[in-house]
Amino acid sequence: MAKLSQRAMNNVVIVAMLVMIALFNIDSLRPQKDISEVRSLLPQNAYVLKIEHDDNQLVRSGQQWRQRSTEGNLSISPDAQIGGWQEARLRYLTSLKNDISDIEPLVVVVWLAGETNGRVYAFYPTSSVTVVKVDNNWYALDNVSLSTLLPWI
Repeated sequence: MAKLSQRAMNNVVIVAMLVMIALFNIDSLRPQKDISEVRSLLPQNAYVLKIEHDDNQLVRSGQQWRQRSTEGNLSISPDAQIGGWQEARLRYLTSLKNDISDIEPLVVVVWLAGETNGRVYAFYPTSSVTVVKVDNNWYALDNVSLSTLLPWI
């Protein structure tokens, strides 16, 4: 083995460390294409604690659900509302066909057990489809209506 000066050995160590850093982070350097075409609105087996929209809420109360709304009596039961949230599907949109910049989003926060922050969903109701923005991705709401998810709107 050839003798290296201390300065040359330091350079070898630095280059080796940079190569190791690049190898450990190589998956984050590539663009990720793992966005599925269809996903559920809520994570599978998620334990929902509360769903909030403005001053309206759907709150877990023991084994039951309770709606708190400024609208008074709602047309849908709390069990049907949470069932809609659990059954809802999102279809990934590669591009937005409608210009939704002039639509005010309906921002909903879903609180799940075990998570410190709530999950934020922005619903953009249009005449043809309800567009949902989740984690900076755009989806179309399938197999459930927005009035089932948010009966107070």
